[in-house]
Amino acid sequence: MKNKRGKDVEKTFLEPSFEYLVENGLENTSIRDLCKAMGVSSGSVYYWFVSKDDVYISAVKYGLSKIVNELFTIAFERMGNLEYFFDTFLDEVDKYKKEFRLVFQVTSSPVYGERMRNKAEEFKFMYEKYISMLSEMLGCDTKFMTSVVYMIMALLVDYVMWEDLPTSKMQLDSLYKMMKAECTKQTTAN
Repeated sequence: MKNKRGKDVEKTFLEPSFEYLVENGLENTSIRDLCKAMGVSSGSVYYWFVSKDDVYISAVKYGLSKIVNELFTIAFERMGNLEYFFDTFLDEVDKYKKEFRLVFQVTSSPVYGERMRNKAEEFKFMYEKYISMLSEMLGCDTKFMTSVVYMIMALLVDYVMWEDLPTSKMQLDSLYKMMKAECTKQTTAN
């Protein structure tokens, strides 16, 4: 996308494009469909984006950023009661199943996957920022918290793809116990 992109493009185009892709699927969507649904011309789309692929990848990246920020916001709100966070985590993930499935489809696609992963490098920086904040909040080592966050993300992918609630709950319960023991140990040592 051209550097001129601003918040108006996100609200005007990326957000509705992501929602449209979630509802209609990647394979069932054309630029013409998106433009018609949003009441914009394809010329205006190609002013901001260099190609159809750029539109799709930018919309999915935008949607994923929004969801990740929302989930981390919920995590921070519930970190005072770790057990409650782990008990309700899958309920929050359920709200975004369709969105995550689109993200996984794009990320694993032979057409879009590599470009999506390259464009999404900034997620690592976002995760690092949140991990640092969580480590400080809970009194846990950053290296330990990094492994917990990435295990939760792997669990999220597994849960969304396979919908195996008992296994996912068992994994979350194990993570909760491990995290509680580690953070308690580190807090006591300090």
